[in-house]
Amino acid sequence: MSARVLIAGGGIGALAAALALRELAPPELELTLLSPGPELVLAPESVLEATGGPPAARYELAAIAEDLGATLVPDVLEAVDAERNRAGTRESGLLGFDALLVAVGARPGPVPPGALRFAGARDAAALRVALGSLGETPRVLFTTGAGVGWTLPLYELALLAAARHPGASIAVVTPEPRPAAVFGPVASREVAHRLAEAGVELRAGHVPEAFEDGRLWLAEGGSLPADLVVALPQPAGPAIAGLPSDPHGFLPVDRFGRVLGAAGVWAAGDATARPLKQGGLAAQQAEVAARSIAAALGAPVEPVGYEPSLRGVLLTGDAPRFLRHTAVSTVPSAASERPLWSAPGKVADARVAHYLANHESFRSHHEHA
Repeated sequence: MSARVLIAGGGIGALAAALALRELAPPELELTLLSPGPELVLAPESVLEATGGPPAARYELAAIAEDLGATLVPDVLEAVDAERNRAGTRESGLLGFDALLVAVGARPGPVPPGALRFAGARDAAALRVALGSLGETPRVLFTTGAGVGWTLPLYELALLAAARHPGASIAVVTPEPRPAAVFGPVASREVAHRLAEAGVELRAGHVPEAFEDGRLWLAEGGSLPADLVVALPQPAGPAIAGLPSDPHGFLPVDRFGRVLGAAGVWAAGDATARPLKQGGLAAQQAEVAARSIAAALGAPVEPVGYEPSLRGVLLTGDAPRFLRHTAVSTVPSAASERPLWSAPGKVADARVAHYLANHESFRSHHEHA
């Protein structure tokens, strides 16, 4: 009997793993995709949708699964029995596997009381309505708590809102010492410059506490006036029954994506205990895990440990800026008007980006405006 690989998830990481496995593993590999939704949504594009731009692109998972010779099971992963190699679902019963890759993402956690949550595509419509219902000269604050590692959407929302609502007074309130600090000093200075150029006020080093009575109250004292406060939520882990997790529900993994203490189970992306939750990093992690899985199933490949290269496209309302931070370059922090990697889109992964570009026919025909 051929080996069975089950990929739980319907996002960028799941697709990256499936593509890598089809390249690395024998063609007789039985591949199953377990996804709660029918579409792969390019979540990084939801900042445009939320601020009045076009909707985030969506691709039919059924078409992707058929193209990859995979079985699509529309259901939710609820539990795992690693000893018996079985995955429990909400409606489809138990699914057997020889290797399981968990790429289910994270859940949106709390935001400061009174703030409007923005957790990607699921909140894009609500934010779009909220911005559209403000008066001519509103004051809008974009903020995030201390537990959010990936903050680039915060600055994109502020810049895009400033471009589409020129009468608004817009500010960013962040616990970071400098904007987009994870990209290093060069890229951070570029983000700060774009904010200043757009007239967006920056309040760095401040932790939001609550929005009430027209003011955003700060944990260290003081407050700022606002008509609307938008906050990125702190991510929460999936806390899957039967799998080990940290106190926040995230799965602990090693350098090869193997879930610690669960034989035959790997994980990638936002569901893991790694601090940065970003699509490009999820794809890199998924490809590392796929290589490890292929090797474990007997394919003639060598596992390679995870060495992240952080890449991001800053949408500004004008020309985008390409940001990069990597430890293996002589220029670890970089920012440019020109692409710094191949296939330079919001999906910062060449394999996934090329696949989707070559399969435009899989685009959903009912994307929401």
